[in-house]
Amino acid sequence: MKRLPLVQFPESVRHCPYVVTCPTCFPRMNPTRGSNFSVPLDATQLLIIWLLRQSIISSFFIRSIMEDVKKKIMATSNEAGSSMRQFDFFDAHTHHFEELALERAPKEIACAFAASFLVSPIVSIIDKCMVKDISSSEKFISAMKVATKEIFTQPKAFFTGLSFRLTVIVYFGTYAVANLSEMVLDIKEIEAYEERKGYKVAASAVANIGLLAWRDSVFAREFGGGKPKAGTPLRTIGLFAARDASTMYATFYAAPKASDYLIAEYGLEKYSTEFGMALAIPVFTQIVTAPLHIHAMDFYNNPGTSTEARFNAIRQEFSTVAFARGFRILPAFGIGSFSNNRFREYFIRHDYDPEPNPNRLARRVTKALGMEAELPSIVKRRTTNQQ
Repeated sequence: MKRLPLVQFPESVRHCPYVVTCPTCFPRMNPTRGSNFSVPLDATQLLIIWLLRQSIISSFFIRSIMEDVKKKIMATSNEAGSSMRQFDFFDAHTHHFEELALERAPKEIACAFAASFLVSPIVSIIDKCMVKDISSSEKFISAMKVATKEIFTQPKAFFTGLSFRLTVIVYFGTYAVANLSEMVLDIKEIEAYEERKGYKVAASAVANIGLLAWRDSVFAREFGGGKPKAGTPLRTIGLFAARDASTMYATFYAAPKASDYLIAEYGLEKYSTEFGMALAIPVFTQIVTAPLHIHAMDFYNNPGTSTEARFNAIRQEFSTVAFARGFRILPAFGIGSFSNNRFREYFIRHDYDPEPNPNRLARRVTKALGMEAELPSIVKRRTTNQQ
């Protein structure tokens, strides 16, 4: 295969520190957007540049969200009833939301759907391409290029496709169960942190592990490249469940313990340490779970293969799968979890928010059902508990 010569970028592009996000420099790197130099970039180079650009933009987006939330936390920390959440993935403290279940539940579900819609495009692409790579139907990078191109050239086909729809179902179910479980805990007035965390983790884990095992079995059948089988082997489903259970444990238990250790032993800043461990620990856990994922897919595609062939498949695919699964953790636990919690904080009323507008439809429905009188007693009970 003929190798393309190295691209010699213009002087201004080479010395621009923000080249992939700079509105002036980036178009000059892409021949399809007005390049002024003769050597074209191949598809792989363009894909890498695009992914790097999106990663940098996403990091700035998340950083701006974190700064905004931190300012809001500090601004409201001294107010009575303030319970602004710091968006730790493993956090289970009560938010002290003041809306009744009839008004709050639809918002919890809507926030879960919005967050799942944001996170599903990149996660569905990565997971689908991993299945194709392990089954040898298509190489991972090649499949990524095709899927990424489909988002822009055939958006309708992508967003109505099976992989995207199933991934939305998985994360919608996970976030909705987590949100509704917190609502039930608030209704039951369970405020002990460890007890709340136990219930929330159990509910979220059952939803996430079950839905992901089901979705990945469908992925294996539809995108494996071979002849679809009548059913998914129990070993494959069990390995999927073990893989996701390990990730959940790393997220909800290992990450908090690691952050507590670093804070106690090295005096690191609490907020940054918790955020860093919440991302790093699940990512590094994929080094352990990657062989489980590879073996689950390999057993589905080749049930009669020898043990030696199984280890060869794991060795061959380990680096690709470990990297891809670690990379997908960032949107799943970053963009998804943060946006879900952020939507909830903005759209569900807290006890320190202004009084609700009586003309809102939800308030009129609450009043019509005779539950308006319950709201002052809830506010009074919250205030008494805080004092």
